[in-house]
Amino acid sequence: MKRHLAFLAFAGACLAARDSGCPRVCPSPGPSDPVCASDGVIYPSVCEMKKRTCGRGVRTAAEGSGLCVRANDSECDHRCGKERDPACGTDGHTYLNPCLLRVQTCRTGVQFSHMGPCNNISAHRENCPVNCDMAPKDGPVCGSDGNVYMNSCLMKKLTCGQGVVKTSKKNCQTTRHCRESCWRNAKPTCGSDGIVYSNSCRMKSKNCGKHVFEVPMAYCLSQERTSGQKDEACPTSCPEEQGVVCGSDGNVYSSECEMNLLNCGSHAKRKVVRVDFEKCKNRVNKCAKIKCDDVTEEVCGSDAKTYQSSCHLQVASCMRGVQLAHLGRCVELLKHEECPDSCDDAETSPTCGSDGNVYRSECDLKRLTCGQRVVPVPLRNCPTTAGCGLECPDHRNYVCGSDNRFYRNECQMKRDNCGKHVFVVPIKRCLVGFQFQGCSKICPTLYDPICASDNKTYSNDCFLELENCRSRSLLTVVHPGKCGQPVKPNNNYLY
Repeated sequence: MKRHLAFLAFAGACLAARDSGCPRVCPSPGPSDPVCASDGVIYPSVCEMKKRTCGRGVRTAAEGSGLCVRANDSECDHRCGKERDPACGTDGHTYLNPCLLRVQTCRTGVQFSHMGPCNNISAHRENCPVNCDMAPKDGPVCGSDGNVYMNSCLMKKLTCGQGVVKTSKKNCQTTRHCRESCWRNAKPTCGSDGIVYSNSCRMKSKNCGKHVFEVPMAYCLSQERTSGQKDEACPTSCPEEQGVVCGSDGNVYSSECEMNLLNCGSHAKRKVVRVDFEKCKNRVNKCAKIKCDDVTEEVCGSDAKTYQSSCHLQVASCMRGVQLAHLGRCVELLKHEECPDSCDDAETSPTCGSDGNVYRSECDLKRLTCGQRVVPVPLRNCPTTAGCGLECPDHRNYVCGSDNRFYRNECQMKRDNCGKHVFVVPIKRCLVGFQFQGCSKICPTLYDPICASDNKTYSNDCFLELENCRSRSLLTVVHPGKCGQPVKPNNNYLY
């Protein structure tokens, strides 16, 4: 009997653990979501990994662990689904989704180039529209450069010669939630456009392609809509107070004013009042365990406050449920936004906006997003500016860019094309008309084998360079050491 009870207790504990850590439904994975797990299998996302390996203790593999790398004896097993979300590889092939491309990375070293289908026509030969006034209104459109455009015609016009293609809406920041199915739960949310939505999901799906984010309810409510309460009952700003208070909702606020600001108006389910701080001690102790570095990477919270970093926002989320509104500093919501009429004289300098788009200058950012409260954020947060100003290694791992130019390595290609959609394409694109120098070279006898992209082993780097010169090719190093594993035929791509 005791053994039976012990088994039931153990089973109950297992079920509890399963329910708490194993998701039943996962959102659609994005371009950077495929993960290598500690079981050596590639999954579409962390969520899918947890769902499919529930209770088995599988975790994401540490970087450099050697798992999911064919050169280190992995079979490159995967659990990729059949979701159609085309991704382009550096081999010029279009893969069904990023997960299957990640499998090919494991097998042959092919890397991710960009989301969307590969455009194997030279970007310089693109047919670019001149006028889009009569173009179909098929927008907003998410481009493979990570930017959102009003329609396909404008995308081709503004990115002429860069090979930008249309991709799934989920791959751009302001279109990610366009087709999202929202639950009918009523949790009124105030948008930065001054409109009250039934919940934050509705707010995002209704504003497809726009930079609308959550702000305190006080900004959406006029004094007439707060049932005739006094002005003090619905503040829109609070002085820098340090009088931390405990609310009857169990949250910890930096002041009583903040408590009223975040729980203001008739949309609040119940009135939140100040209670004895003893009731919030457990919450404070729990949140105190979050330790933040002294790094400054400002983010804006849904309480309209600017936090030093996402870690500091995490503390606020723990204390009072604050969510991320957008990257960068918060703007004054009640202040009228000044928008320039022209940016012809503005200095051109690629600028990454908090809406995920890249603009020609900070002036253009303000002009084109007038009224949406978009702010400049660090360049690393946008796809085409992430490589700007990078310190690149000097090693030679030549790549061919989509602009038909050779680069010493991929890092250099991205750095030299700050703000542009230039990506790696098959080496043969750059070999047309390439002039090779004489191949007179004596290589040392040092045996330091490397495996090249032709799946052959060379005694050292010098012999590989010599082969490149003689055969007029541009082979690259796949991994150090001998080529051991046979390469499986690539049948993962669409075309």
